[in-house]
Amino acid sequence: MFKICRKWRGVGKIGGVPLILMYVLIALLAVFFLFPYLFMLAKSFTPDSECFDLPVTFFPKHFSWDGYRQAFSSEMLLYLKNTMIIIVLNMIVVPISASLCAFGFAKMRFPGRNAIFAVMMATVMLPGPVLSIPLYVMYVKLNWINTFYPLWVPNLFGGGAMNIFLLRQFMRGVPKDIENAAKIDGANAFLVYWKIIMPMCVPILMYILIGIFLGTWNDFSGPLIFIREKSKYTLGLGLYYKFTGQDVEANMINIRTAVGFIMTLVPAALYFGFQKQIEQSINLTGAAQKG
Repeated sequence: MFKICRKWRGVGKIGGVPLILMYVLIALLAVFFLFPYLFMLAKSFTPDSECFDLPVTFFPKHFSWDGYRQAFSSEMLLYLKNTMIIIVLNMIVVPISASLCAFGFAKMRFPGRNAIFAVMMATVMLPGPVLSIPLYVMYVKLNWINTFYPLWVPNLFGGGAMNIFLLRQFMRGVPKDIENAAKIDGANAFLVYWKIIMPMCVPILMYILIGIFLGTWNDFSGPLIFIREKSKYTLGLGLYYKFTGQDVEANMINIRTAVGFIMTLVPAALYFGFQKQIEQSINLTGAAQKG
C-alpha cells in the first residue's frame, strides 16, 4: 500500500489530498484488522467480574494483572518448557535431514533419482488426517505414546517434502565451478555439502527454521493424538484442556485472553524481529520455485 501512496505523490496538485486519503484508508484498515487483537489485550487486563458487564466496554474500569499471574503459573511454564523442547529438537533435526536429502537430489547422480524425487513430492498430496490412524498404530507398537518422539523423530527421515524441494531448487542454482574447485582441492562430497553448499543456503534455511518454529508452536493435532500425560502437554494442548469448561478457570475471560495474547505475541515478535530475513527468504524461495 505504501508503494501505491508513493505513486500518488505525482497525481493532483490540490494540497496533496490523494496522498492524505490513501494514508487515511491505510489507517482505517489497520484499525479494522487490529481491533480484535487490541480488544483481547484490553480484556486481559479486565477483572473477571467486569468481563460480562453490559454494555460492553473496550477499556477496563479497573486494571487487573490476575490473568497474567495465572498465565505465568508453574503449570503454564511446564507446558512452555515442553513446547520449547520439541521446537529446539525440530529446529536441529529438520535442516540437517532436509538439506542432506536435497543435496543428494540436487548434486548426486544415481539411478532412479528423478523417479524417487517425484514419489517423494507426491506425498505432499496426502491429507494429514489420512495418516493419523496408521501413525498412531505404529507409535503404539513402538511404545512412543505419551512421549515426545512422534513429534520430532519422523523429521530425522527427510524433514518434510516441501523443505527438501526448496533446498533442492536452491542448491541446483549453485554454480558447478565452485564444486569443481573444491573437489580439485581434495574435498569429498560431504565437505562440499558442509563447507560450500550449506553456507550458501542460509537464506532458505532461515525461512525453513521460522516455519518450523511457527508450525511447532501452533501444533495442536499432533500433541492431542500422541500425548496423554498432563506433565507432557505442550502449550497449545495444555491451554485447550485448561479452558474448555473442565476447570474453575474456564470462565475467567481475563485469564483466557491473557494467555491468548501471549500465544500470539511470540509469532508477532518473531516476525518483527526477523522481518528483513523473512522477506529475503520469501523472495529467494519464490525464485527457487520458478527454477
